[in-house]
Amino acid sequence: MNKSKSLELLRTFSTDELKRFGEFLKSPYFNTSIRVVKLFEAMKKHYPEFDSASLEKKRLYSKVLPGKSYNDQIIKNLNTELFRLEKEFLAIDNFVNSPHERSIGLLTQLTTREIDQLFAKEADLAEAKIREDINYTDKLNYHLFQIEEERFKNNIFNNKQQLATVNSVRSGEYLITFFLKNLLRMSINNHVNRFSLNISSDVELGDKLISLTDLEKFLNYMESHKTEGALNIRLMYYALISNLEPGNDTAYRNFKDLLYGNVSKLSRAEANLLFTPLEAVIAQKINSGRTEFYKDLFETYDFELKNNIYSSNESTPLTAMKFRNIYLSAVRAEKFQWAENFINNYRNKLQKEDRQSVTELALAHINFEKGDFDKTLLHLHKVKTGQIFYKVDVKILNLMAYYELSHFESAVSLIESFRRLLNSNPSLTEQYREKNINFINSLNALIKIKLDNDKVGAEKLSGKITSTETIAHKKWLLKKISEVL
Repeated sequence: MNKSKSLELLRTFSTDELKRFGEFLKSPYFNTSIRVVKLFEAMKKHYPEFDSASLEKKRLYSKVLPGKSYNDQIIKNLNTELFRLEKEFLAIDNFVNSPHERSIGLLTQLTTREIDQLFAKEADLAEAKIREDINYTDKLNYHLFQIEEERFKNNIFNNKQQLATVNSVRSGEYLITFFLKNLLRMSINNHVNRFSLNISSDVELGDKLISLTDLEKFLNYMESHKTEGALNIRLMYYALISNLEPGNDTAYRNFKDLLYGNVSKLSRAEANLLFTPLEAVIAQKINSGRTEFYKDLFETYDFELKNNIYSSNESTPLTAMKFRNIYLSAVRAEKFQWAENFINNYRNKLQKEDRQSVTELALAHINFEKGDFDKTLLHLHKVKTGQIFYKVDVKILNLMAYYELSHFESAVSLIESFRRLLNSNPSLTEQYREKNINFINSLNALIKIKLDNDKVGAEKLSGKITSTETIAHKKWLLKKISEVL
């Protein structure tokens, strides 16, 4: 039983969920099988690991049906029913904890019951609560659309065609606003994935629709008629254009200025959603060799932290990638104390499974910048990750620390394994792969120059690195060459 689907799902329950699930099973509205309740009661004693020998099928059977001859099919059926009820509990629990979904569900029921006055009151109340909820923005326009649709149906049933026409127009506005906002968001995400993770699709209907639509003209119409949500869509549109054209500094400035100028009008979730593509376009500029934008990236993250918009809400954890990008932006901008303070103050915002390795890697970066290379290697040794970008970070820091400590043989050996990793991983973009391969090729050449004290070779390598646009850690490489010279 230890590997059953019911136990696999129960392992993910919190203690509070486990308690409420027990109450759910005892409610005859949801479950009428006393045997299923007994099976759960026998199982829950071994929460959360569920690895006890007492979970063997025959032992559980004796708890559920004491004194009865063992029947394998019965225990299988009970386990299957328990698994079904677990899934139903999670679905209902999600609905119970979604007050806006419940409100709209109530409106759907009231629409056909010919209680016009009560319906109108509940519809107004549902809309007011949705608009007041500053943490609820991703489905705001969609739920407003649903409310107007219910109002439309209610007015039709009550022969109020004139009011129904108004509802129909409003529901269309809300639906189009929701659609455009999310269409632009998905298109931005698709572009960022292509840029960052080398992920693409043969058919991308969203991108195609945007390319065939005069969104600038449509946005001008929305703004001239003061349509609700026009600002958000304009910001998303600018975010998309600046990411599609990372070399277009005018598009970038338009987006950044409009976002910073209107951040006070946005909820935390909305602001967080829009700062993500701002970070992405700056990263594209940096990856193309424009290292002066490290300052912009640091200032962007600093602004997000000061204004508490680094995540969509207080309970949302910091992703490992965002944590990495924030402290690295500070390191690149030479704000080392800021980076160290950030690591110490925000490490507990990381998800538990990421926290140890991400923190160790961050401390390795800080100690490297401080010149404590032995401590850098100690921290790197504690990093355990399957995430490709962290693997690359670990190998690069190892290589630079080996060079600083004159562990040249170890560095050369690591260069070869690093090269294989870069060439074999399909999730890396060509640009990202190229800049790191250029780094290890340059470091390999630098080690030979250092061992031979080849000043002529050092001059040539310096010129080659200077003229190469896409190369990781160019500044550090040039500094090491200058030391040879």
